[in-house]
Amino acid sequence: MLQSLHIVNFAIIEDTVIDFSHGVTIFTGETGAGKSILIDALAVLIGRRARTDLIRTGSDFFKVEGVFYGDEEITQELKDAGIESEGNQIIISRKLNKSGRGICTINGSFCTVKQLQVIGKKLVRLHEQNDNMELLSIPFCERMVDSGTSEVIEAYQSYQDSYKEWKRLKDALEDYNERKQERERRLDTLEWELNQISAAGLHQGEDEEVEKKLSVLQNHERIFRSVHDAIDSLTADGGPQDAIGEAVKEISSVSRFDENLDAFVESLNSASYALEDAIGGMESYISDTDFSEEELTNLQDRDETIQEMKRKYGPELSDVLAYEAKAQEEYASLKEIIYDNDTFRKNYEELTQVLLKKAETLNALRRISSKQILTKVLESLHTMGMENARMELHLLPSKLPTPNGAAEMEFYFSANPGEPLRSMRDTASGGEISRIALAIEMVISNMLQQQTLIFDEIDVGISGKVGLQVARKISLLSKQIQVLCITHLPQTACAADRHYKIVKFISGGRTATKAVLLDEKQHLEDVAQMISGTEESKSALDSAQEMKKMVKGQ
Repeated sequence: MLQSLHIVNFAIIEDTVIDFSHGVTIFTGETGAGKSILIDALAVLIGRRARTDLIRTGSDFFKVEGVFYGDEEITQELKDAGIESEGNQIIISRKLNKSGRGICTINGSFCTVKQLQVIGKKLVRLHEQNDNMELLSIPFCERMVDSGTSEVIEAYQSYQDSYKEWKRLKDALEDYNERKQERERRLDTLEWELNQISAAGLHQGEDEEVEKKLSVLQNHERIFRSVHDAIDSLTADGGPQDAIGEAVKEISSVSRFDENLDAFVESLNSASYALEDAIGGMESYISDTDFSEEELTNLQDRDETIQEMKRKYGPELSDVLAYEAKAQEEYASLKEIIYDNDTFRKNYEELTQVLLKKAETLNALRRISSKQILTKVLESLHTMGMENARMELHLLPSKLPTPNGAAEMEFYFSANPGEPLRSMRDTASGGEISRIALAIEMVISNMLQQQTLIFDEIDVGISGKVGLQVARKISLLSKQIQVLCITHLPQTACAADRHYKIVKFISGGRTATKAVLLDEKQHLEDVAQMISGTEESKSALDSAQEMKKMVKGQ
């Protein structure tokens, strides 16, 4: 619900604040006073394109700010977008300067025009003269019909659930067909790589083993020469062995004088034994080790293979083996997708048939729902001077699944006997569309209780009894939803719970306009003036009072 509107430097509006309440708010005024400017300002506030020519002459910017009360669904949607709402209050602001730079905010948080449009559609329903495109749109028809009965709501939800799954399968199959060649090329690559790695016969730690063996064979001569020299040094006359023997002899000759010397003898004997073991070990190493040129060549080849695998799939041998495992997994998955797709395709075909059956059921329920809705709409139209109006749902089933379950779906209309039903966009006049809009709003208002409904001269081209019926319906509609009306018709003005008169005045030598809130006396005087051309006529005032009672059902 709209609580207030603040407009600054917009067209010929200098600065005005308009407060709103429940029920019907009426705007009247002379032609050219600026009533439609209010609609333009509100439309800009909820996402319509902002133009620099809307900035008041001599000003640097315009600003429009609206305070709304939103329901839990809207405030939660804003919260999900990171915008908090205190007490379900929603403050929308839009500013545009002469350079064309604009600023949009919701509750002080910057937002995009697209976000304004999304939120705006949930806060306001705007019916302008000759512009009821939403009413004429197929999506509107769908929303209206698909909310008509609990059965159609349930059937629609069931269809949507199945459609989402069907669409997922369809996209997957299309992706499969588009990428089949790519996947087959990838499969060939994986197969070649796996064969190469498998042929290498690698095992964890093999690279280290090969490196150690190569180190020995590649340095064979140097190793053998050093070991031989070491043995010769240890066993030469006067070498370590002889030295240790002489030391043992000398210590032993005097150990009888000091028993503590026995420990040295023992240590020297141990060193002698260790030296003999070392010498024996080195001699065995020489005798047991046989250099093989063939083995060296084989190890070099093996090392080259391992290094090649590392370069391609490494850098470490563990990485090569990990890649092999991953490639095997991908290979198996791709092979299943490419060659084992029968079950997948069968599921798609079966779900297609299920979906078409659900669409058939949904469309049958839609026809029932539309008859119930249109019966009420036509009842309202008949009381608004369109006694011969006929409407029905034009629904063409689809041979293939569609997002809404039908190939075509919209309301067809005829206002005159003998004329065939046709699309409303092709047959209904502006005045007829306005009354159709009002009749439809009467039916769906229970679903839109938090919205603000705005009619810009919905009563154009009507008068008398029909005008009275339209006014009554607007008054009745306002029991369910907040209604704003711009009007030149006294009957519609009588529906007012709050009445603003748009007046021009001169400020600083320039024309400006403002909205003046009328009290009850002023309200009746304005209606009287609309009836007779003067508010001073007693008969006109009496007529205004009587008309007010008739509209309000008093």
